[in-house]
Amino acid sequence: MTDIEQQHFTSGNFLRTILQEPTLHFFLIAALIFGLYAFTQANNENVLEINQKEIDARIFLQELSSGEELNEEQRQLVAATYIQEQILVREALAMELDNDERIHEILAQKMRHVLSGNIIQPSAEELSDYYQQNRQRYETLTTVSADELVFNSTEQLSSEILALLDNGAEPQALLKLEAGNVSPLPNVNPIDLANIFEPAFAEKVFSAEINHWTGPFISNRGQHWLRVREITAARTPGLNEIADQVRLEWLTEEEESRLQAEVDKLWQEYSIIIIDDDEA
Repeated sequence: MTDIEQQHFTSGNFLRTILQEPTLHFFLIAALIFGLYAFTQANNENVLEINQKEIDARIFLQELSSGEELNEEQRQLVAATYIQEQILVREALAMELDNDERIHEILAQKMRHVLSGNIIQPSAEELSDYYQQNRQRYETLTTVSADELVFNSTEQLSSEILALLDNGAEPQALLKLEAGNVSPLPNVNPIDLANIFEPAFAEKVFSAEINHWTGPFISNRGQHWLRVREITAARTPGLNEIADQVRLEWLTEEEESRLQAEVDKLWQEYSIIIIDDDEA
């Protein structure tokens, strides 16, 4: 290959490499947008004022999202995209496209965020008062940990197996006499157990003595027998145990309360007239 051919080949590879660079794409797109915008503005009576702070904020959010600083070409693309958005918003307003129920919902929700944007953190006293007023909410239910023994058959069990069940025999001994399986059922409360089986069976289990088999409960899997191994009584955890949960709930209620107060203030500034088109 001659020197001229080699140079031509190298230049071609370099050009292809450059055209594949994402940064070059950013630059070309941004340059195109700015070029078109500058060209169309020459004889345009519309004036769109853009606040540089808004563009800087967009750039900051983009850098925060990507975790790295944008280069100049990428900054230009962010700015160009923002300008496009503002042009589209202005045109949409001019065409009264904001007169849409879905847009109204979005705007109303946005306004709610604006009105409730100054929520403070509760003081230690406020948090304690809120916890005391809502102690019942944080009370845990009684739970049990049990063994669940499922015999494959739904037929009446032999007298030998029934006798072993009455005496609280171990699952392994029972499964030698009747096919089935056993699995743990840890930390279930009455509601959990009622959802798994039925309320009446759950009540029997929670009324049973420790290490006593309760059953059968018939399902498409077979017949279920439960043996309670441990009972954990209902209790109310201390504030120090659930401080984060209590704080979050205080914030939620306080935000809703303050928001409603601000909405009520705005309500008072309007005269509401209900027009009934059916009345003539």
